[in-house]
Order: sequence, then C-alpha cells, then structure tokens
Amino acid sequence: MMWGGTFIATRMASQVFGTFTGASMRYFVALLFMVPLALFQDKHFFKISRKQLFQMILLGATGIFAYSYFFFNGLKQVPASHGALIVALNPVLVMLISSFFDKEKVSVIRILGVLLSLTGTAIVISRGDLFSLFSVFTWGDAFMLGTPLSWSLYTYFAKEPLKTTTPLQASTLATIFGFFMVLILAPFETFPSVIGWEIWAAIFYLGICGSVLGLVWYYEGVKKLGPVKTSAFNNLIPIFAMLLSVLILGETLHNYTFYGAGFVVGGVFLINRF
Repeated sequence: MMWGGTFIATRMASQVFGTFTGASMRYFVALLFMVPLALFQDKHFFKISRKQLFQMILLGATGIFAYSYFFFNGLKQVPASHGALIVALNPVLVMLISSFFDKEKVSVIRILGVLLSLTGTAIVISRGDLFSLFSVFTWGDAFMLGTPLSWSLYTYFAKEPLKTTTPLQASTLATIFGFFMVLILAPFETFPSVIGWEIWAAIFYLGICGSVLGLVWYYEGVKKLGPVKTSAFNNLIPIFAMLLSVLILGETLHNYTFYGAGFVVGGVFLINRF
C-alpha cells in the first residue's frame, strides 16, 4: 500500500524536482530516521566486513541509485497508473534472475506466467493496440521498464547479505551508499524557486513511508520468505497505485489498463502458485 502511494508522490515531485535532486531529498529524509533506528538496534552497526561493504554498495547502486533514476524519469513522462503496471513485472524478473544465477529449471506453467505478464505489460505500453507497440513506445516507458529490472537485482542480491545482517542494517547501509551516489549528481540540476506544501508532503511521504517503512519491511520479507515469494506481494502495488491515482491525481483509467492488469496479475499468480 505504501509503495503504491510512492507512484503518486513521485509523479507529483518529479514535475517540480530534477531526478537526482528529488531522490537525494527523499533519501535524506529517510536517513534522518533510519540511522538513529539502526544505531538503537545495534550501536556497532557501522562495523562491517569488506565483503559486506561491497554487498551494500551493490545494493545501493541497484535499489537506490538506479531505481531512483528510472523511477523519477519514468514518472515525469507517464501517468502513475500506467507506470505502476509496468513495474508489476518485478516478480517475473526476480524469478528469471534467480533462475539464471541459481541455475534452477523453470516449469512450463511458470513460463506461461512470464508470457502472460509480458503480454499484459505490452498491452499497457501500447495503450491497448499491440500492433502499434513500437510506434507508441516512449522514453517514459523505457525508463519505467528499467525500474523493475534494477529493483529485481536489488531484491536478488539482498539474499546473501541478509544472512549476516538485519533487514534494518542492510536497508540503512544500502540507502547511505545510494544517497551519496545521487547526491553527487544533484548539484548539476536546477533547484525550483517555488515549492508548494503538497510537494514537500510528497517528499516526506517518499522518505518515511516509501523508504524507512517500505524498505525495511520488504527486507524483513526477503529474509523470512525469500526473494521470489516476497516479490509476489508487489502485485498489490499497481492496484493501490491505480486507485490512488484516480482519487488523488484525478487520472482516468482506460479499458486497456484493466486488461493489462488482468494479464500481469494472472501471470504472476501462475509463477508464484506453481
């Protein structure tokens, strides 16, 4: 539910802030809460091995830096409900990446699930006309496709570090490294002269609900359920995002949105049920 709301908040913030400026503000707010909580949990939480250091930099690069780059740029150009359905590919990509790296065989039913999800995403990207898929494909769609790819890598690569760290420690360290990556590029963007209260509210929502609670609870799931089963809950994100986009942003849902949603959710159901 909270991550469904991040599509609305990012859609609002991306119309005002540059990609790296908005992301750096989001994670600055997040770290104001995450670091004290992590230190309260373990005062030695900054003490990590070289192996763990590399793992956290990798998580920061994929789940914070790359994800933010694709997410902000994508939602500058496409509606929140549209982007949420593309990001619903996340569980499919987690399964494919896990199968590739762990050399696991993929069942026929799961392959069918992948094809259904890809078809649903194609329906959304083509605005309901599959024959015009490539002619209507935009940079916004391309950026949104980069979002589930970077997030699926972030999910898969968390499996090893979560064996030796807590979800809060892993999330906080990954956020710290990712924050400094986006912060390096933020000064090259123009800072807006006028910022409404609703934009600040969106930034704080992204920092607290989307990052502190969302990231930590997500890694709690990865640690206890594994990356594939945990990522299945991302199917609820487009549902909440679509509802909130209508209620808050006044977006209109088209017939192809529902068709695409049915294919995507049905495909992921097959992947995780069988």
